[in-house]
Amino acid sequence: MTPLHKIKIFFLCILLFSIVSLYAQPKGDFDRKKETTYDGKRYRVFNNYLTAGGGTCYNSYIQNTNLNIGIDFNYHIRQVYFQTGIFLAGPQFGNYSHLQLHTSVGKRFELNTFNMAGYLGPSMSFINRPLIDSVNNQIRSRTLQPFGFHAAVQFTFKFKYDVGIGVSLYSDINKEQSVYGLRLELYFSGAFLGDKKRKDMDNSALPLSD
Repeated sequence: MTPLHKIKIFFLCILLFSIVSLYAQPKGDFDRKKETTYDGKRYRVFNNYLTAGGGTCYNSYIQNTNLNIGIDFNYHIRQVYFQTGIFLAGPQFGNYSHLQLHTSVGKRFELNTFNMAGYLGPSMSFINRPLIDSVNNQIRSRTLQPFGFHAAVQFTFKFKYDVGIGVSLYSDINKEQSVYGLRLELYFSGAFLGDKKRKDMDNSALPLSD
């Protein structure tokens, strides 16, 4: 078994295990106004969040590693979560040969200090590939645009309910080249609603009904 096959199997096992675990979580009832209180502040239970960061990935075409940076907007429609994002991969910062766009559907599991989510969906890549012109003794480039398959699992430690840092295991598989990587990411959530004390004071100031 080649090193690439071992990497593929390792990533697929982790992704499959994590996503099955996520989908095993109870769905519960959807309430758009549902909120929770943590550390004296109020937060939305159903909230959107942004993740962005950088790391490394294995590129199956060059059979070596690349630098990878990416950003994802993670949002929900009722209880179902979606991810739309972009990543760049290349030999060094500012020199990228692989741009990928993806949109995915997934499942999210959130606690006060932890967030976990898994996503699966289609992708489209723009890959710069050098082409040697032996007749004119030149190196040209061509752009490949394959459709593919994107998968990602996020693990985030939240030092505040709506701010954290974590890692993302991701892969993009297409017929031209596939990448499998690990990215360190910052996490920012739009869950914050306000201070609990202020809401309690506002409620206590309301006139009593007859």
